[in-house]
Amino acid sequence: MPAGGRMTPAAGLGASPSMPATSPPTLRTARLRLRPLTLDDLEPLHAIQSDPVHMRFYDHSFSLDETRAWIERVHARYERDGFALLAVEDRQTGEFLGNVGPMLQRVDDADEVELGWSITPTRARQGIATEAAAACRDWVFASLQAGHVISLILPANTPSRGVAEHLGMRVWKDVLWGSFEPRPHHVYRLDRPSAP
Repeated sequence: MPAGGRMTPAAGLGASPSMPATSPPTLRTARLRLRPLTLDDLEPLHAIQSDPVHMRFYDHSFSLDETRAWIERVHARYERDGFALLAVEDRQTGEFLGNVGPMLQRVDDADEVELGWSITPTRARQGIATEAAAACRDWVFASLQAGHVISLILPANTPSRGVAEHLGMRVWKDVLWGSFEPRPHHVYRLDRPSAP
């Protein structure tokens, strides 16, 4: 590991095999504030992760302990990688809306920066996932030496496929993915924009 204890990812992160040391950002968009997740987010995040309809594209709905473990794993990624999923809040009301952000994933023996998103069903179809993920995409290309970003999406997950396509991503390949029972996933990809 390099100085500071952060992992040095390789494939998927452009020609350079190193990533600069960084910290999880706080980002703002027209409607949203994205900030590091904390254990104070446990109850509103669990309300999302325990909803069986919302979680139909995951292996299962989460118990409160599983949501707590989720936040703890995100914090471990902050320490190891310098970034991970971020809490999404409504800038006007402060309402917790979900979590969105980049995470390192090992896909086909390569470290990839994946953009992931999960927004409360009460605010679905309002462009929130796209707005938050676009801010994270832009942060990745401005702050990390990533040659591209990916998103791992089940073919049946039409809403997430729509978000990926609104971000400019296209299906790159298919892989078996999942921590419990691997299932076929599309790997959506967006390359770093060329310098003007």
